[in-house]
Amino acid sequence: MKKKFTTITQKGIDYFIPFFLMVCCVLITEIPSYSAGTAGTSGADFLEIGIGSRPIGMGEAFTAATDDLNSVYYNPAGLGTLKYPMLQLMHQELILDSRFENISLSYPLLGGNLGYSNSVFWVPPFDKIDIDGNKTGSVYFYNMSNVLAYGYSLGFMEVGGSFKYIYQRIDTLQLHSFAFDTGVMKRLYMFSPFDTPVRNFSLGMSMQNLGSRAKDDPLPRLIRLGASYKLTHWLMFNVDAIENMIDSSDLYDFTSGFDESFRLNTGVEFNYLEILSFRGGYRFNDAGSYSLGLGFNYVIKNVSFVIDSSYTDTGIFGPVYSFSITFKLIPKVITIEDKINAEKHYQRGIRYFIGDDIDAAIAEFKKSRDYNPYHKNVDKKIKDLVELKELKERNEQMEQEIQGFR
Repeated sequence: MKKKFTTITQKGIDYFIPFFLMVCCVLITEIPSYSAGTAGTSGADFLEIGIGSRPIGMGEAFTAATDDLNSVYYNPAGLGTLKYPMLQLMHQELILDSRFENISLSYPLLGGNLGYSNSVFWVPPFDKIDIDGNKTGSVYFYNMSNVLAYGYSLGFMEVGGSFKYIYQRIDTLQLHSFAFDTGVMKRLYMFSPFDTPVRNFSLGMSMQNLGSRAKDDPLPRLIRLGASYKLTHWLMFNVDAIENMIDSSDLYDFTSGFDESFRLNTGVEFNYLEILSFRGGYRFNDAGSYSLGLGFNYVIKNVSFVIDSSYTDTGIFGPVYSFSITFKLIPKVITIEDKINAEKHYQRGIRYFIGDDIDAAIAEFKKSRDYNPYHKNVDKKIKDLVELKELKERNEQMEQEIQGFR
């Protein structure tokens, strides 16, 4: 009876998720705000600058991406898919000598992952000139945001949220703002004719910069809907639909095309033996059009170094370059061969389970874990089968006791 109730509950949750996402989309458009498509009405626009050379190289289509520290920015629910501690440093060269710097890190905590990100958008100091043309000092201009995020996997989906403190200084003017992001993610299996991860398709939604104003203007509130599909272990396609949350009329942008601030970002990533990665992206209805990226992954003992770079076309403003380096603290380095062997034993475990050979299934899942302890499902499978084995043993013992009384 308990198992039947659990199954019904799980099915109810699975049906509820799409309904929940749809309701959120409708409700969030009722929040009073202003359009980024209407010039000059949004404060702290630097919050829309993408973080991470990998996502930027893929056209910033990253709302449904998994196993990446940049989820702190695009969708905090993605933190629930991380497997080990990470640290990332990023530098980006923007127009008019402006700079964008970011440091992000994550660490496993209470079954999920805690993330932190600090971003600074700044311009080198320039001369302050009075009405007579005399230099009276220097003008300082920089913006900063501090983000504390947390993501957790519920098994059937991932959830996450973040809190932001935003500081802006423009000469003598100083502004303080607060905001939060929230997000959900659902990972599924979609058919592929090639060898692919167990969960190769994911859907994500995040709502960003919901909070106070920057002086008289609202923050650039965004809603992002994304999908990510891995055709194989080495080829991935991403797409994001992005809309500024202005008023209820913004729903028109989702249904009737590229009006005002509606954007559609697409990205692709090809990796060779998880050592070299080649990326490309295209942004519709956005400044500029395309982006390119290159990544290199190298492991020394138990630390993985990932170096990423990107090139972005910004139309009349010229190209923008970014560079980031990510450190992953991996207690056990997993090679390509380890992943292949782990997947073979995992699939054998599934077949033994279907054949009702629980002992053999547990043995195969443990072998899979030995090769790849970061396999998302293997620990849960072992735990469930051990509990099932104990339950069957208790049932057999009870039946023997009942027969003894007879």
